[in-house]
Amino acid sequence: MLTRIKTLRPTYAVIDLPSYSHNISIAQHLSGRGEVMAIVKANGYGHGADRLAEYIMKKNGIKNFGVATISEAVKLREVLGNDVNITVMGYIDKNFYPEVYENNIILTVFDYYIAETYHKFLQEKDTNANVVIKLETGMNRLGFNTDNFDICGFMEKYDRFEISMFMTHLSSSDTDFEYTNLQMKRFDDFMHKNRLDYPTSVFNSSAVVNFRNKYTYTRPGIMTYGYVYADYEVDLKPVMRIYSKIVQIKCIKKGESVSYNRTFYAPRDMTIGVIPVGYADGYFRCFSNRGHVYIDGYRCPVIGNICMDIMMVDITKLPESSYSSDVELMGEHVTAEMWAEWAGSISYEMLCAISERIPRVYHSD
Repeated sequence: MLTRIKTLRPTYAVIDLPSYSHNISIAQHLSGRGEVMAIVKANGYGHGADRLAEYIMKKNGIKNFGVATISEAVKLREVLGNDVNITVMGYIDKNFYPEVYENNIILTVFDYYIAETYHKFLQEKDTNANVVIKLETGMNRLGFNTDNFDICGFMEKYDRFEISMFMTHLSSSDTDFEYTNLQMKRFDDFMHKNRLDYPTSVFNSSAVVNFRNKYTYTRPGIMTYGYVYADYEVDLKPVMRIYSKIVQIKCIKKGESVSYNRTFYAPRDMTIGVIPVGYADGYFRCFSNRGHVYIDGYRCPVIGNICMDIMMVDITKLPESSYSSDVELMGEHVTAEMWAEWAGSISYEMLCAISERIPRVYHSD
């Protein structure tokens, strides 16, 4: 079956589950007395949320998971069963409150409209439900502003809510430590001023590695997939590797052009390899004439515009004996951070953009 999955397309991704577990263990250690809420939104940052979550539930004892949408939450509940907590950190339309209720999903309340509509739903059901209260401390995205949020009046009015956690989100824990400390102070001051003795969650990945955690839960995301921005070396292991094959070899003459719009002209006689991967797979068009792959340890530049399903690389220096070897698109020599540099982006976007049409092959113990 494994061989069949690999040959579904010449291009496939290998997801290393023990590496994911290893990264979760590091997050657990750095969380101190705090507990890890594993962030598996966006299909586990493109890695496959279901397989990852099930694996670390068994291997690492993870009991808390964070997603962004109700559909992600329902799917995860079907896989993991009822013994874990699943929190939707994003917006859920009131039309889907029945799914929240039926699947025991924890909803995040970050404004009065959500509080009003969800509380009304619970009143009609004559039931209570766990919720997360999100506070705005400087991200200026989602949350009640700590400067004027009457939490005592809120709790009195919305008495169907069982608050499972107070949460905020840090904007710059990888780049601006002073501002991060300010956000933490705003959060701490709000909790202290209102004498709130509830579980808390503040730290994302870069905060986990750059600060000492004092909160109930951490919410590591990108670090669990092998990448983080830190001031020191963290022994993380990238979880995803992507490979392909050369499916045709062409010899071109000096001055000939390659691919759409003729953005590359051969400076000499060249041998080029045609590889079945393109921007529809998440191998961005902006990598054209910038990116590179590795084949048997040889660096092979991408030449010409990347197409929807196909790209070309310079294999002039590659020995003929290596023509049938795996093409490393992402792995030991090419990282998601390199992709991000080529795209002027971040590793998060690169991983999340890997298309579903690239088959995932899962390696376990």
